[in-house]
Amino acid sequence: MYPIELVRTLKSSRTAERFAQALTIASFITLCWVANRALQARVSCVNSSFISFVQINGERVSNCRYESRLSPRDLLSPLAKQNQEIIRSLEVLEPLAQLLQGKRQGLAIDVVSREPDLFELGKGYVRLGQNWLKNPLQLRRALIMGVLRNEFPQTYTNQFQLETLTDFLLLSVYGQDEWTGDDGKVYSLERDMRFPTTAPSFEQYCQSPFRSLSHRSVCKLDGDSSDIEQVNVWGFRPLLAVSLWRVFSKLSLGEKVHAMSVVRSGRALPVVHGLNDISTESLVRWFETTLGEHLAVLIPKKTEKNEYAVKRTLKELEVESPTHWELTIDLTSTPVWREILEQMRERAQYRRNERVLIFTPEGAKALPSGLPVAWATDDISSQKHVLIACDWPAPEEAVHVRARHMFAQQSCAKLTRPFWD
Repeated sequence: MYPIELVRTLKSSRTAERFAQALTIASFITLCWVANRALQARVSCVNSSFISFVQINGERVSNCRYESRLSPRDLLSPLAKQNQEIIRSLEVLEPLAQLLQGKRQGLAIDVVSREPDLFELGKGYVRLGQNWLKNPLQLRRALIMGVLRNEFPQTYTNQFQLETLTDFLLLSVYGQDEWTGDDGKVYSLERDMRFPTTAPSFEQYCQSPFRSLSHRSVCKLDGDSSDIEQVNVWGFRPLLAVSLWRVFSKLSLGEKVHAMSVVRSGRALPVVHGLNDISTESLVRWFETTLGEHLAVLIPKKTEKNEYAVKRTLKELEVESPTHWELTIDLTSTPVWREILEQMRERAQYRRNERVLIFTPEGAKALPSGLPVAWATDDISSQKHVLIACDWPAPEEAVHVRARHMFAQQSCAKLTRPFWD
C-alpha cells in the first residue's frame, strides 16, 4: 500500500472512531435525559383517572396520560407555580378509581376567578369559582359530583340525590368528615349531626356548616330559593347522608360490597318527597320512611342484622325520641297530671323550639309533637327535671333522669307555680 493511501485510511478510521465516541456520548446523555424525565414528577399536567384537562382562566392543562414525558413544553412554556398548586389540589379522585370503572379521563374542569362562588355542572364538565379552592372538602365534593354526573348522566339529574350520595362517598370511601364553617371552626357530621326537633328552613340550612357551597350564591340572595327543588327538605340532607353512612358502617362485609356495587352500577337513589306536615311526629315518620327507601336501594335484602343496624342508627341520631331535653317533668304521682299535661301542651304551642318530656301514668309524652317515648329513663338527660307529686313516692318509684337542675313540688290540686320557667 502506498504511503498516501495509508495516511488516508488512518485519517478515515480516526474520524469514524471520533464519530462513534461522539455518538456514544450523545446516546448516553439522551438516555440519562429520558430516564430523568421518566422519574421526574410531572407538575405541568394533571395526574387523574377521571379528568381529561383543566382550564385555569383560559390556560389549558392536559392530562399527563395524553402528553409525552419527552415533550419540551415544560421548558418552553412552564406552568405558573400558582396554577401548579391548583392542579395538585384537583388530584383527589383516585380513591374512586376502583369503585367507578365507566368513563375515564372524560371530565373537564374549568377554574375561573371572575366569579369566585361559581358552581356549574354541565355535560362532561365542572366550572368552579376560586373560592372552592379554599375549602378542600367542598372542592372534593364538587369533583365527586362532577364524576357521578359524567359517569351516569341519565341517573343523577337531581341535585339533592347527587349531593346525598356524594357525602355518603366522602364518609364511606374517603373517610373524610371535617367541614369548615363560615366561622372558621371545624365541624363533623358524625359528631354534630342529630335529628332536629323542628323542620329546618332553607334559611337555617344556609347557616349550617354542612350546607353545600353549590348553594352559596342562592343563600346570599336572602333565602331566595324558589328555583331549588324540594326546598323544604334540604335541611335534612346532611342528616340523611350521615344516616346512610352510619347504617353502612354497621353492615357485614358482604353487604358493604353489595351496597358499593349498587353505586357502581349507577342506580339512582329514590326521589325525596316534600314535607306537607312539619309537626315533629310527621318529621319522624317522614325521615324514617325516606331513610328506609334509600336503604332499600343500597341494601335490598332485609335481614335481622341490618334492621338492627337501622334501629341503632336512629337511636344514635336521636330520631325515634331525642334523649336530650330542655325540661323533663314527672307527673306519675299526682292526681292532676292530665290538667298539668294540658297546660304544657298549650305552652308548647308558643315555645315550639323547646323540647319537653313529660312522664305520666299512661307513659311518657314528648312535646310539642305529642309523640310517645318508650326509652329507658337512664338514656335520658335534661337541663331541668321537675317532680310534681301529691304524696311523695318512694325513691325507687320516682322517675330518675340525669339532670343539671332538680326541683320538686308537692301539689294535689291545680299547679299554680311554673317551675319550668
